[in-house]
Amino acid sequence: MATEYVNAVLEIPLSEEREVIQASVRWCLNHQDKHGGPSYFQTVDLLLSDLSTTALETPSEEREVLLIQGPRKHEITKTKSSALLISVIHELVKKGSKEVAFKLVLPVEDGFVVRADFLQQRLYGCPNIRLIEGFVAPREHLSSPSLSSTGLKTFSEILASAAGGIVVGDESERSQESLLSELETELHGRLSLPWLIPQKIPEQKIAILGHRSLFMMERWFTAAQAMGIAVLVFGQPGSWLEEPQHSHLLEQFLPIDMSVDQDLPSRVLGALQKYGHIIDGITTTIDVYFDAAARVSESLNLPTSPVESLAISVDKYATRMLFGHDAQVSLVTGVEDLRQQMEASNESLTYPLIVKPSKGWSSEGVFKVTNERELFVAVEKLASFSPGIKIVVETYADGPEVDANFLMWEGEILFFEVVDDFPCSADEEGSAESANFQELEMVYPSNLIESEKELLHTEIHKFLLSSGFRTGIFHVEARIQNSAMEYNKVDGVTDLRLKTEPPLAKPKIFMLEVNVRCPGWMVIWATAYTYGIDYAAFQMLSALGDGIRARVLSQPFLFGAQASCESVFIPTQRGGTLAGDAICEELARRRPDLMTSVVHYQTMAQPGESLLDPSSGTLSFVAAFNVASKASRTEMLRVGQILREEARIEISDYREVRQTQGCFYLPFWARLGEMERTSPRRDAQNVVHVSRFEFPKA
Repeated sequence: MATEYVNAVLEIPLSEEREVIQASVRWCLNHQDKHGGPSYFQTVDLLLSDLSTTALETPSEEREVLLIQGPRKHEITKTKSSALLISVIHELVKKGSKEVAFKLVLPVEDGFVVRADFLQQRLYGCPNIRLIEGFVAPREHLSSPSLSSTGLKTFSEILASAAGGIVVGDESERSQESLLSELETELHGRLSLPWLIPQKIPEQKIAILGHRSLFMMERWFTAAQAMGIAVLVFGQPGSWLEEPQHSHLLEQFLPIDMSVDQDLPSRVLGALQKYGHIIDGITTTIDVYFDAAARVSESLNLPTSPVESLAISVDKYATRMLFGHDAQVSLVTGVEDLRQQMEASNESLTYPLIVKPSKGWSSEGVFKVTNERELFVAVEKLASFSPGIKIVVETYADGPEVDANFLMWEGEILFFEVVDDFPCSADEEGSAESANFQELEMVYPSNLIESEKELLHTEIHKFLLSSGFRTGIFHVEARIQNSAMEYNKVDGVTDLRLKTEPPLAKPKIFMLEVNVRCPGWMVIWATAYTYGIDYAAFQMLSALGDGIRARVLSQPFLFGAQASCESVFIPTQRGGTLAGDAICEELARRRPDLMTSVVHYQTMAQPGESLLDPSSGTLSFVAAFNVASKASRTEMLRVGQILREEARIEISDYREVRQTQGCFYLPFWARLGEMERTSPRRDAQNVVHVSRFEFPKA
């Protein structure tokens, strides 16, 4: 059935001039029944062509935008959608372009919008799009229009009812109609969730305990604003969030002593009372603050996981004991304690072993040791920086490492993904003592066979429930022992592939750690791109107890992963002062061909910054890229490999190791205050884009 368009002429006056812009306009309502399944939206295609500027013989008294059809004229009501239409037309006239195509997205039922920027979030990575603009406010109520008529008045009703507009275009010679048709198919896979709900969404306020750099907090602030959630942030006095240029990101910054001690919950409660805030939930992005956040929640009767469950999750030894691994594992406080336990044991240790803090952060302070000398050296190093530290000594588990990320509500898994965590330098056979477990490469979705993904799904879910967890986001790191898969190199590209010979034993899960929070910030971006799910939004909704929106926003694309995606991390290679240009931006200028595959990047260390040497035990990155391909995982990996090789890192004033008050290294939790005080080198005015997102040309 041929598409039936309504034809008219759009006339737009030029301000203070005796001229008007005229354009032929065609529009049609798309039929939704051909796609099958529930429909959560309707669309109108709008094509403008034959743009021209016409001089008026006499000054026109009509300064409104008109839609003309023969002798009939209809004044266009001023709306956000008409403003977009007019601004795009003005831009086209300036550039001498003659045509443009829009797709307007309208509701099919009445309801409250779950997130104002739902279009921008779900169309991240969608092809053939020049511009996306949302027309709705957070928590706004929308009404479904009746579009049975094809008259001029209907055009104004379409513009007034639109929730968002999309400008299509690409570099090919394909027709605008074909691009609109392809986008329609994409929308049915991407907007496959009830973005309008019948329940009125109340005003809510969330507190975030502690914070990190601006680029790490970006999606948190963006999501909160789009969902109409007011944000309070607790942090050390002198934080960059106290600077006036960042005031639009949150309702208020509350400076308190953020020392991790038993009085932290009392200081939080005191600050809330002092400043007169009533909150609906509290959360954190930093592991060491989860206990305090949970205790504040319990005091205020707010949603939270049990304090006892959180205590297990942040303690690697407790996690190991609960999961019931059959590996060697000991908990020691130092060299002397280790020696005594070894003498008292009837079993000799089997190397290699892992030595790590029982309560640590990321991969810092994790050592792989291959003999007794290295074991005692590693324990001594860890014991030297913190009196009373508890150190885990356990069997090194081989097999592919993965991240298993769960979104749960009342025990039900709403979303689950497995991410391939490529081998670190310490995983290599015969790795040097300086090797570490810093993650450098992560790929979504996993290449594991389905049976091993299902094993992760089942076993870790049971563990989370047995630990007392019911609701929240859970970022679990594990290895698959006796896996049917292994990492190998083919044609210069390392990837997870089937073994040539199947394993003799059944696969089993070796849990490394459980985190009751989002994964790292690049993973948040990667999952948003790959599946359309925003982990930061879900964590905040969990803390608020907003199950309705959490369930809606945890639904992936109908077609699953839209592409293969890889997070490529560029590590700090040595200590000193970073010189040269900003790493990602310099690479983008020099190799624009590579950047066409990059969907997100972040320069993390700017020229002039001092960097700690990795041998100090502090592991950091200077840059990161998310690379994607809808055609080939192998080619994506190849591009990631080239990016790593091409990134230029210049270090001056080289220093091999920095001692800090006699400590072997300064752990993450001891650096939090400095992180909060460091002002971001990025304009925060550009962080929150609720209404508009423009895709750059490839």
